[in-house]
Amino acid sequence: MDELLPWLQDLTFWHWMVLGIILVIIELIVPGIWFLWLGLGALATGLVALFADQLSWQYQTAIFCVFSVASISIGRMVYKRAGPAEDHPKLNRRAETYVGRICALTEPTEHGMGRIKVGDSMWRVRLVPGGEELATGDSVKVTGVDGATLQVEPYAAD
Repeated sequence: MDELLPWLQDLTFWHWMVLGIILVIIELIVPGIWFLWLGLGALATGLVALFADQLSWQYQTAIFCVFSVASISIGRMVYKRAGPAEDHPKLNRRAETYVGRICALTEPTEHGMGRIKVGDSMWRVRLVPGGEELATGDSVKVTGVDGATLQVEPYAAD
C-alpha cells in the first residue's frame, strides 16, 4: 500500500493545517455543522504533528479520527445543552398564538365541539371536559391547542 500512496509518507503538520482550513471554509459555504468539527479535528492533528514530527501517516490519521469524533461529540453536547435559539417560538404554530383570546361561537356546540372565527379563519373548538353546550354567539376563551382543534372554556365578562 505504501507504494500506491507515496505522498502519505511525507505528511507534515502543514497538510493537516491546510485540510483544516479548507474544511472550515467549506463549512462557511455549505449549510450544516459537520465540516467545522472535522476542520477542528484536522487543525488539532496539525498541532500534534507539529510537536511530534516523527509520527507515521497511520498514527496521524488515527489521531485525526479521534480528534474529529471528540469534537463532533463535544459540539453535539454543547448544541443540545444550549437548546434551539428561536426568536419566533410560535412561528408556523399559528393556533398557539390564539391561546388566551376571547371569541364568539359561530356555530353552537354539539357533543362539546363547535366552531369559532378568528381573523379570517374558521377553527374547530372543543369545550373543556364537563362543560355545558353553548349557543351561537356565546363567548369562549381559548385555553389550549390539540392539533388543529382549539380547546375552549365558556367566558363570562364580569
